[in-house]
Amino acid sequence: VSQSRYMKSKAEFADAVMGSSDAIDMRKAATTLNMGIGRNKLFELLREKGVLDRHNIPYQTYIDRGYFRTIESTYNKPDGSSCINIKTVIFQKGLDFIRKLLNEA
Repeated sequence: VSQSRYMKSKAEFADAVMGSSDAIDMRKAATTLNMGIGRNKLFELLREKGVLDRHNIPYQTYIDRGYFRTIESTYNKPDGSSCINIKTVIFQKGLDFIRKLLNEA
């Protein structure tokens, strides 16, 4: 892989991650919803409703509807091994969906 191609793919990945200004993480979603529920309870509710799997990753149907997106990042453990972290972020459309779910509960 050429250096320029590597840098281009790295830049595209960074743009994709940074380009999520229209998406927020679950902590911010709980705060934005302001319905007396925190991040962990929000994750729990979405798992119970069948929106998220046991790893807090949204099922594909909810991603396809434009409610959520996942962002992959890698990090290095102290022993030098690499791990992948998947973070779920929520779009405005997803916030509206979650608000409706909370109102039903």
